[in-house]
Amino acid sequence: MTTETLIQEVREKAGVLDNNGEQLLATIVKILQGGEDTSTTQQPSEQIFIGRNITPEEYEALSREEKRRYIADAEKRNKCWVENQFNRLQADWIMVVDGQVVMHGTTLDNYPDDEDFLAFCENTGKFPFAFINPRVFFIEERPTVWHKTNSPYDAYPALTITVSDNTKRFQTEADLDTGAADCYCSSDLLIMNGIIKIKSRNVEYTSEHLSRPFAYFIKPLWLELADPNGISRRWRASIVCVNDWHRSPFTAINRNRTFLLGRRVLLNLRPRLVLDFDNRCTEVRFGEAAS
Repeated sequence: MTTETLIQEVREKAGVLDNNGEQLLATIVKILQGGEDTSTTQQPSEQIFIGRNITPEEYEALSREEKRRYIADAEKRNKCWVENQFNRLQADWIMVVDGQVVMHGTTLDNYPDDEDFLAFCENTGKFPFAFINPRVFFIEERPTVWHKTNSPYDAYPALTITVSDNTKRFQTEADLDTGAADCYCSSDLLIMNGIIKIKSRNVEYTSEHLSRPFAYFIKPLWLELADPNGISRRWRASIVCVNDWHRSPFTAINRNRTFLLGRRVLLNLRPRLVLDFDNRCTEVRFGEAAS
């Protein structure tokens, strides 16, 4: 008899169970059926989310590795359920408290900033399980022009972009990749320039790209493009801040890369880009009629 079948029988006999009751019952059933540690042997369920949210204070007291496992183990344990929520909500990210999706976004652009996230933790007294949809890292690497790559006679298209928070800013040469939807940058570079700070209650995620693992944080920042006439536009986007950048899969094709600029920012800023393949440079223009 499956866990779901037993839960249904209890529902029929005892009436409606709240989400905490169903989680507790599912855990008890697994223990009684197998006598094993459910954190490592429990099979993913499509119907219920199994896991207890710890308090913000408990999360803060964890080591960095334990914080990663808090998210990664929950995602593995609830793989089918999490995938269903991504599909149901068409979400790039979700946050779960008491087995319910309490926040989500169809793109990373509305991922909560540090202040909003910490306020949510304080208000609920619980640290959410936060999950990022793997499609965020569906990147079509296409080395074609501009920045030199590991391949002879090859280069990568590049744009000068200004990255800022509310007080500090810096410029960097970003590799332009329309095969990527989002933006990816070295967390160390952003920290060094005073753009971001990693706080003890920030969620550190783990994922893979090009079959190589990496760890990262999500930080909303301002990205600005300017043309030769001094016209500039900026867009607030959530950046994937990758740890140990130079050994990450994002520098596999270009060891000198500092920033990978995806198409979503450009779709919102709407520049006109002239790609000069002869001189290997990019010209940015903002049309006079464009708003």
